[in-house]
Amino acid sequence: MRTTGKSLMAAASLSTLVLLGGLSACTKAEQNEAGNATESAAAEAGAAANNAGSAIADVVTHDTPQQFADKAAVANLFEIETSKLAVKTSKNKDVLAFANKMITDHTKAGTAFKAAVGKATGVTPPAEKLDAAHQAKLDDLKGKTGEDFDKAYIDAQQDAHDEAVSLFDSYANNGEDAALKAFAAETLPTLKAHEEHIDKM
Repeated sequence: MRTTGKSLMAAASLSTLVLLGGLSACTKAEQNEAGNATESAAAEAGAAANNAGSAIADVVTHDTPQQFADKAAVANLFEIETSKLAVKTSKNKDVLAFANKMITDHTKAGTAFKAAVGKATGVTPPAEKLDAAHQAKLDDLKGKTGEDFDKAYIDAQQDAHDEAVSLFDSYANNGEDAALKAFAAETLPTLKAHEEHIDKM
């Protein structure tokens, strides 16, 4: 009877161990499944983020040939008109030297621009007129004199050249029309040189 009891106890212990082992195996399996599910979810989230990034990139658009032509015409005219005003108004030799250079360089750029527009496909030559925003800046300059004018002119030139460099750089790299794209690429170094010059004033 004692042997039988011990056998029963041993059998019970063995059953318990088997049961615990099975539970342990199940737990590990569940953990593995949970881990796999987490990794899968993370992978899906990463893929979704990448897709979202691609979608945002696809939304980014570049200027059409006509849009670039319109913006470039206004930018160039603004440089010339504000610099002509500077020549008449300023007494600062550095401002005068810069303004005269702007008139010379942008008049030359204007000639090259017209030639490029003439070669461009489906582009209407822009009117030689400032838009409302740039006209307002020019009118504001007309009301200033002395050092106030010099500072406002330099500020206007800094903003204008920052915008022009961004516009021409973008079109030189992503433009659709070959003639305008070539014009942008050829003019960009001059604009960058102007930008560096005005930033030092």
